[in-house]
Formats: sequence, C-alpha cells, structure tokens
Amino acid sequence: MRKSCLLPVTLVALLCALFPIAPAAAFAVDSTPPVTTCDAPSGWQSALFTVHFTASDAESGVAATWAAIDDGPLLEVGGPAGASVDIPAPADHSFDGVHTLSYYSADAAGNSEVAHTIEVRVDTTGPSTSVRAAVGYKGRAIRLRYSVRDRLSPDVAAVTLVVTDGAGQTVTSFALGSRHTRAWYGVRWTPPAKGVFHYSVAAQDLAGNGEVSAASATIVVKWLARKTIGRSYQRRPITVTQFGSGSRRLLIVGGVHGNESGTAVARQFMAYLLAHPKALPSGARIDVISCANPDGYARHMRGNARGVDLNRNLPTSNWRRWLSALNEPGNPGLTGGVGPGSEPETRALLAYLRSGFSVVVSLHSRAGILDCTGPGARALGRRMSALCGFPVSKLWYDPYITGSLGRWVPERYHIPIVTVELLRARLGSGMRAALLAAAR
Repeated sequence: MRKSCLLPVTLVALLCALFPIAPAAAFAVDSTPPVTTCDAPSGWQSALFTVHFTASDAESGVAATWAAIDDGPLLEVGGPAGASVDIPAPADHSFDGVHTLSYYSADAAGNSEVAHTIEVRVDTTGPSTSVRAAVGYKGRAIRLRYSVRDRLSPDVAAVTLVVTDGAGQTVTSFALGSRHTRAWYGVRWTPPAKGVFHYSVAAQDLAGNGEVSAASATIVVKWLARKTIGRSYQRRPITVTQFGSGSRRLLIVGGVHGNESGTAVARQFMAYLLAHPKALPSGARIDVISCANPDGYARHMRGNARGVDLNRNLPTSNWRRWLSALNEPGNPGLTGGVGPGSEPETRALLAYLRSGFSVVVSLHSRAGILDCTGPGARALGRRMSALCGFPVSKLWYDPYITGSLGRWVPERYHIPIVTVELLRARLGSGMRAALLAAAR
C-alpha cells in the first residue's frame, strides 16, 4: 500500500493561518492626454488682452499648461487651477500684426496632447484717409471722392464724411458704414450756396482705432449761369448755360435744325461739364445753347414752326428767301424767311452773338465732317480732327448754301466757326475732347 504525498488537511489549515497570502495589488492606468480649449478673440484687438485656457483630464488630472507666441519659447502658463497668457499691444505699434499662439497641456501621468495653434490679431495703428478737392455748381449734385487705407486690415468698420462751410459749421454729415480699403468711393452732395466749403473724412478700423486727424479738402462751389435769351415762335424758351469765366469764349450752338443730333450731343456735353468742372480748360468760358430751334425739335422737323430753315435765315450777304433744291436738298418747302433775321429764334441768336466770342462751334448732322470757316478755323479744325477723327471738309452742296451761321460768323465778327456734322446722337470721348480743344 502506497503512502499519500498530500499534507494532512489540518496541517494546511495551520500553515495558512500562520502565513496568510495577501491579495494582488490594484494598479490604475492613464494613457489619455488632457484636452485644452481657449477663449482667444477672433477679431483685431487694440489693447492688451488675456487669453484663458481651460484644460480637463478625467483620470490623473491636469498637471500643467504650456503656451508660446510665434517662435518664442514654450512657457508654463498655469496648472490645475487654470492658465492664461497676456497678449501685449504696446503703444509703439511694435507688436501689431497677426500672431500664432500655440498651447497644450499635460496630465499627472505624463501624457501630453498635440499642440493647438490659433491666430491672435493686434492692431494699435489707426487708418488713414485721402480726399480730393472738388469743384461744382450751386444746386447741382457733385461727387466727393475719398479712400481709406489701413496697414493691416482689408476693411474698415466705419467711415464718416462731414461737410462744413467757411465758418467751420457742419452743413451735412454722412455715416457711410464699412468700406474696403485701397479703393476710391464717392458721395453725391448738392451745394446749397455759392462759396468755398470743406469736407473731411474720418475712419475707424476693425480694432476700433480712429485716425489721428481726418483728411480734408476744399469744395469750390460756383454759380451756374443759365438764362433765357429768347423765345421761339411758339413761345418755347431758348436758353444758354455758361461754364467758367475765362477770357477765351467758346459758343456751342445745338439744334438749329430740329431733326438733327445737335441738341442731344450739346446736352450730353453740358452734363459732362456739370459732372466734371475741372475739365474746363483754364482761362476759358464755354457757353452752350443746346437747342436753338425748340419748336422744330419738339416736332422733329428741320425748320421752325413757320417753315423757315433757321440756318438760311442769318443776315449774310448772300441771303435768299426762296431756296433752291440744291440749297435745301431733301427738304422742299422750307424758306430762308420773309427777310434776313426775320425769325424770333434767329434774332435771339444774333443778339447773343453780339456779347462777343472767340470761336463758335455749330452742331449739325449727319455727314461726319468738320466744316471750318473764318480766320484760324482750319488750324482749329485740324486739332479737333486729330481728336474726333472727322476730316476737315465741305458739304457737296456748300456753294449753294445761303444765309447760314457758318457764313455769318466770320463775315460779321471775323472769328472762326467750325460746323460739326455729327454721325450719331451720342457724345463719344473723341468728340468731347474735340469740343474742349475748341475752348483752348
């Protein structure tokens, strides 16, 4: 019989009682890094501000938070109780610009999160504005031009334009809202009186900085001389508008023939001078009679309401009452009037011509030429031709024309006249330049 190798149960119990075995110790494992957020503002800041960090770690807890600005050193900015960093904004503008803020936290187990980056913007420099001097006429809207620049931002938050009178009193104020920088803008303003005004423009950038001093410029407001010089047979007014006050005086006459393009182009030229007063040549005055035949213009016919061709009614040495077919091609039935200067429209023009001019331009259509008559007229015509492209030439029936303005002006006043035979009822840039050249 084999003997058992097992210890007696009583002996095992005794050994366990004398030498108890302790249970295995419990170990906690943390392999998750903390999570950090911050409250950095997204916009431009003009003064020192503080960025606060909030870090959380549910297991071993946050040990510390580090941060760095741009390429600067990583600095411990806080621990479990909270962290923050100050973003400077010195008055010498040395820290202005967009900066990168890097930050991260580590927990008590040694886990570090991947660094976060965020942009912070510092701007302590105010914007600058530019304005342009303006010239206009009382009662006519003019455009006040301005632009805004800011070294850092493509936009500004607010722009204010203020117009003052000669005594410095505010006349008008415009709150213009936000604007893009480096672009020119315009504000329409109607001067209430003649005189010298000033306007200034101030801006505030996105960081709240205002400029040190607002840019300002003068507004010279002139009196727009417009008067009635006569009336048509049907009592419609014949008006003239005067631009400038120089010694060289140019008279532009449109609409002698009511069915031609002269009135439309004359009015477009006036609108241009109203909108661009600085375009007026120095030392010049331009008088514009936009429609010398208002009855014919209203009825879209060549002659006036009495069937008279006003451009055959001038008191020239070759005036004729009865017009041949060659004198009036395509317009039978018109006459030169019962006598030279018989029509009220002609008398108004004759009276105004007596006020004295250096040169006359008469607008007709549709041959596309410049008909130049009088001393110096061809030289002027060549200058105008180079700008508008119309050749200096004559109408094929010119030898048969009687009683015309083109003959009367040099015959009576010994000054040049250019009859512009327009091709269309639109003032192109070339013709505009040619008309301005006649005033030089």
